[in-house]
Amino acid sequence: MTAPGSAPHLLARLDLIAAGLEASGRALALLGLGSVGAELDRADHFSDLDFFVVARPGQVGSLLEDLSWLGGGLVHAFRNTPDGFKVLFAGGVFGEFAVFDEAALRGAAFVNARLVWRAPDAPADLPLHLRPQAARAEPLSAAQRAHHLGEALTNLLIGVRRFRRGERLSAWQFTQVYALGHALALAADATTPQPGWADAFGLERRFEVRFPALAARLGACLPGLDGTPGAALAILDLLESLDLMGWQEAAGLAAQVRQEAREALADRTA
Repeated sequence: MTAPGSAPHLLARLDLIAAGLEASGRALALLGLGSVGAELDRADHFSDLDFFVVARPGQVGSLLEDLSWLGGGLVHAFRNTPDGFKVLFAGGVFGEFAVFDEAALRGAAFVNARLVWRAPDAPADLPLHLRPQAARAEPLSAAQRAHHLGEALTNLLIGVRRFRRGERLSAWQFTQVYALGHALALAADATTPQPGWADAFGLERRFEVRFPALAARLGACLPGLDGTPGAALAILDLLESLDLMGWQEAAGLAAQVRQEAREALADRTA
């Protein structure tokens, strides 16, 4: 039922699930997602088992209430959404799945699914939303770039000031989470990625493979709870290196952040 790959433990579990669904008579199809979907070539020992079940009409509830079709060996099941579970199997396979009827599947957001199993009477045109490995994210618009830059700089200023007040946790979040996220969105937009699967929903996935030069700067941008001033300076340096439109207009704000970050560093050595 499944193709060979570099994660046979995942494929074996998918085969068990497919057999369980077929035996239940409640499902039309099983779709693999992520590294057990159309991106099977990137599966490894650390991959999760992500999948969708397409239920027969009126069978979504029964498939969610009785998980025996998963094939046994279930260690833990946590219902994290109304539509599905996160699950752990004996042997360490961790997975996440959702159960939809056909109409809900057609409205769901996903890419690069792989048909693992289908019932003989299942629709032949179930959506898989395939896209090539080389697909790039849409370039940011000028308005989006301006938004990311403004958010990055203002969050840096807030973070540095909260750090100086003693709010280390909030400072870390504003600087090394919020501001860095906006800065990385700008940096990725300005950088040609190396070959590799892009994640349609999370820039951080496989970032180190796709943007190695940017990844080399992450250590300075992410020094931890007590490193907010240095992080702010490193993120400023990253933003400045991008030669962004609008940087000159934001120069006053950037200078204020740099001044206060340096003062925060001086406070620590005084």
